Amino acid sequence: MCDDRLCEDCQEYCEQCDERYCPYCYERHACANTQDPCYRDPYEGRPVREPFTFGLEIEVDGNHDTDMLRNHRLIAGWCPDGSLHHDGSLEYQSEPMTMSQLTEIRRLVERIATDTDNTLSGGHMHISRTGRQTPARWYWALEALDGTQCEALNMRHMTDTRWCELIHGDYCGKDTAINDTHRHTIEFRTFGPWHHDTAGRLDAAVHYMHAMWRFFQKFPVPKLKTRDIQAMSRVAATQAINDTNATTAGRRRI
Repeated sequence: MCDDRLCEDCQEYCEQCDERYCPYCYERHACANTQDPCYRDPYEGRPVREPFTFGLEIEVDGNHDTDMLRNHRLIAGWCPDGSLHHDGSLEYQSEPMTMSQLTEIRRLVERIATDTDNTLSGGHMHISRTGRQTPARWYWALEALDGTQCEALNMRHMTDTRWCELIHGDYCGKDTAINDTHRHTIEFRTFGPWHHDTAGRLDAAVHYMHAMWRFFQKFPVPKLKTRDIQAMSRVAATQAINDTNATTAGRRRI
């Protein structure tokens, strides 16, 4: 257990080893690494490439169809998560995906249902890292979005959640909207949970991230002004949302 001072009511009890642990430090808990399977980083050993790839951390809070997710070819691994408190909760890590796999992962997300409201879970997104994909550039992109756009993209950095604060210059850790500590990717913790109720926002979210990634790739650092990043971000979000809404409406008519 970490050195945080918590009363017994605030601590978690592990039925596997009969020890208590802090809900925010599960990974340091004695038996955290003995769960089946051991977590493996889906990006480990893969060379960094120019093409855009994205991966999802899908946290499911509560009992759900674990076999459906564990047996899916786009799921690389799964593990418990200390921020989830309901029985049966797990976090799933996807394989790195290209845009051609977006429909497949969305169809999987559409089938995720739980017996809780999922308010504590998240759906973090990783995108491929290059020298032009800097956290500061992405900060200004996210900062430009309004509340309506954030909701349509399943982003929550404008809410009061402690897990994804958008603070200029703060790009490190588990309570930031943009986490720049990974070797192969930039992690965006702003995304809310992915399940059957939010699956309709996944296409727009990924298309927005793809559009901004391609925009940043065109310009060496520091050849972009803040106002240009923010203008492009608002346009990219609007287009991604409108295109997704049109596609969804078309699917419903078929």
